[in-house]
Amino acid sequence: MIYFVKIKIAYKIKRGNGYVNHYRTMELPTRMKSIEDMNSSPEMILNLMASLKLTGKKVFDFHVSDELSRQPLSKSFAHKETDYKK
Repeated sequence: MIYFVKIKIAYKIKRGNGYVNHYRTMELPTRMKSIEDMNSSPEMILNLMASLKLTGKKVFDFHVSDELSRQPLSKSFAHKETDYKK
């Protein structure tokens, strides 16, 4: 299945000797089934960081914190469920 997911992203930016917490919401299509799948995939995290233009060395603890909504879009014809093991 392909889902249209609205997620909340949390990350920290280093300012001086401390950190400032930031939160953003995003909407994206994905085949990931849970938050744990999204956080365990380095490719997904790098794509999310690049889409938010957060590629600097000052960004720490970037992760998906909450899933706000999930709607099924369609079934994937290119990828089968058996190919997707996570």
